Amino acid sequence: MRRPIIAALLLACSIGSTEAQVYSPRVLKKGQPDTSNLSALAQGIFTQSDARTARQKAEAIWRFFLTDGRFVKPGMIYHIAGWAYEEPTGEVLDPVKLLNSYGFGLCYHIAPLLESVFKASGFADARVWFLTGHTVAEVFYDGGYHYFDSDMMGYNSIGMAGPLKGRPVASVHQIELDGSIITGKLAGPKQADLANVDSPWYPADVRAHAIGDLASLFTTTNDNWVYPFQRYEAGHTMDFVLRPGERLVRYFHAEPQGLYYLPYRFDGTSWREFPQEIAEYKIRTADGPGSQKDPRRWATGVQQYRPPAMTTNTEVYSMPCPYVIIDASFQMNASLRDAAARVAIETSTDGGHTWTEGATLAGPHEGVWIAAPAVLTKSEHGSRNAVSGAYGYLVRITRKGAEIQGLTLTTRFQLNPRTLPELYAGENEMDYWSSGAGRWELPISVPDIKRFAARMENSGLVDSGGQSYIGNLGAGRGEIVLALEAPDGGDVNGFDVGGRFLDLRDGLAPDKFTAEVRKITPWPAAGEPQAASLAWSASIEGPYRTLWAYDPRLKWRDNQPIDRTLRWPQVDRQVRNLAHGTRRGYIRYQLQGMGLDTVRLAAVRSGLQSGSPLQITHVWNENGKRRERAELIRAGQVHSTYRIRIPLDAVVSNEALIFESLADKR
Repeated sequence: MRRPIIAALLLACSIGSTEAQVYSPRVLKKGQPDTSNLSALAQGIFTQSDARTARQKAEAIWRFFLTDGRFVKPGMIYHIAGWAYEEPTGEVLDPVKLLNSYGFGLCYHIAPLLESVFKASGFADARVWFLTGHTVAEVFYDGGYHYFDSDMMGYNSIGMAGPLKGRPVASVHQIELDGSIITGKLAGPKQADLANVDSPWYPADVRAHAIGDLASLFTTTNDNWVYPFQRYEAGHTMDFVLRPGERLVRYFHAEPQGLYYLPYRFDGTSWREFPQEIAEYKIRTADGPGSQKDPRRWATGVQQYRPPAMTTNTEVYSMPCPYVIIDASFQMNASLRDAAARVAIETSTDGGHTWTEGATLAGPHEGVWIAAPAVLTKSEHGSRNAVSGAYGYLVRITRKGAEIQGLTLTTRFQLNPRTLPELYAGENEMDYWSSGAGRWELPISVPDIKRFAARMENSGLVDSGGQSYIGNLGAGRGEIVLALEAPDGGDVNGFDVGGRFLDLRDGLAPDKFTAEVRKITPWPAAGEPQAASLAWSASIEGPYRTLWAYDPRLKWRDNQPIDRTLRWPQVDRQVRNLAHGTRRGYIRYQLQGMGLDTVRLAAVRSGLQSGSPLQITHVWNENGKRRERAELIRAGQVHSTYRIRIPLDAVVSNEALIFESLADKR
C-alpha cells in the first residue's frame, strides 16, 4: 500500500509560529456585497435593492449581474470572450473564482454564477440550460422555474393582463412551447413594447433586429439540453493566511499597466494561447481582458513574503494565493565566493510531487539576485510560466557554498477590482473581519491522480485531445482513495470534498475548451451497470461513510420531466465537527460505467485566532495627490469598524488596499 504524505501539498503553510498568523482578513465598505461568501453576497444584493418577495429577489440577483455597460450602469461582471479559462480544468465554472479573480466571462460562465447565487440565497432550486449557442439559468419559486438572463439582459413575463411586475416570469420550457412569449413583446422590428417588458430587455438583440433569432434558440428544441444536477464548481474559497513578514497588496488597476493572466490551452499535443482575436468585435489579446463596451477593466495584486533566514542547504516555502497567479519572482542577497558555489530555484504546483527547474546562480557572485519560475511556453502575446494559472505553489531553494540573506518571495496575481472597498468623497465607513479558520486546498489534477492516490484500483485515465477523465477498467467497480490532512500534520475539524462525475451513456461529454458539449462514443453499453459514489473515512481500510451516490432516476421539482439532459453532476460536500484528534481523512471515489474529470479537496481547521497585529492601508489619489490611511487591527481582533473622511469636493481615484502582518516584522 502506497500512502504519500499529502501534507506536502502546501508544505508548512507557515514558516514560524502559527500563533502569529492572520486568518483571512477582509475589509468591505459598509453595505458592500461580500463576494467571498455567496450567501452574504445574495443578502447584500437584497438589502441594496430592498427585495423581499421571491420574485423581487430573483430579479435583484439578475439585475446585479447584468453585463453590458452600454445599456445599464457598469456592474460586477462584464462580457468578453476567451479569457475566463484555466488549465487543467478549462473554462472557469467556480463562482468564487469568477467573481474575485476575473469579473468577466460569457454566458456559459454567467449562467452557473446565477445558479450558484440563487441557491446560496435560499431558493429551493436553480438550474442551467444549454441551448446550443447560448446558456441560461432558471430559478425555482412559486411552484415553477423562471428564466432570467444576465448575459443577454432580459427576462419574459407571461400574458398582458395586470401590472408587469405581477405577471409570472416564463420558464425555458414555456418559451420552447411558445416563442411568442418573446417575439410578442416587440412594438416594431427594432422596438420593444415598453409597457410589457422590464428594462433592459435584450437591448442588443432589439437593436440588431435579432429577437426572432433569440426566440428560435428556445423553440428549436432538439438541441436544448438541461443540466439536472449542479452545474457550477464549489471548491474554491477566498481563505488565505498572512504570515509574519507577509503583505498582500491589491490594486484597483493593472500594476504594471498591461499585466494580466494570459490563459493557455493544452490539446493533448501542444500549448497555445486560449484567447482568440475577433476583429469584428475589436477583441485584441494585447489589450488584455478588458470590456469592449465600457471602462471596466481587470486589476492585479502582489503577495510578498519574507521568510526566516535559511538554516539548511535546502528549504521549501509555500506560497498559497486566493487569486489566480500571473507570475512570481524570488529576490535575495547572495554571496557565492567561488566558482563551485551555486544557488538553484525550483517550483511545484502539485504539492511537491513534481518540480520544475527555474533559475540557477553560479559563483562567484556578491549582491542582489532576482530569479523567476521557468518559462514553459512563449507565444505572440506573452508566455506561460511554471506557476501561472495556479492558486499556490511551492518554492525549493537549494544552495551549495552560498550565503543567502533578505529572501523575499513575490507572487503577482489577477483580481476583479470591483470586489474591493472603493473610497468616495465624503465619509466612508469600513467593516473589518477575520475568519478564525484555516483552509488548505489540495491541487490535485485528474491526469496526475496516480501521484496522489493512497490507493487506486481498477481505474485508469481516458484521454481525448487533452480532455482526460478517470474511468473504471473492465467490468468491475473502480476506486480511487486520496489521503487528506493539514499541511502541518495537526488536528483538523473538517474536510471539503467534491468533483465532477460523468454519465456518458448518451455519448455526450463536457467540452472544457468551450463549456459546451462534445460528442464521444457512448459508454458503457446499454444494460451494463452504472454507479458512482463519494465517501470518506478516518482510516484507509474504512468503514467509509457515503457522502453522495449517483441516482440516474431524475426528480423534477415542477413535475415536468425533460428528456434532453446533460448528466454531469458537480458534487460538493462538507464534512465537519470531526472527533478531537483527527489528523487525516481518506476520500474514496468509486466508479462503474461513469467518469470523473475533476477532483476538489480541502482540509479545514476552525477555532483559530489571528495572533498578529494587522496593518490595513488604503491608498488613493485626492485631487491628484497621493493619500494614505493606515488602520491598525490588534492581534486577536475579529471585527472592527473605522471611517475614512474625504472632502466632499475632492476628486478621488482609488489606488490600492494593503494588508500587512506586523508580528515579527523584518
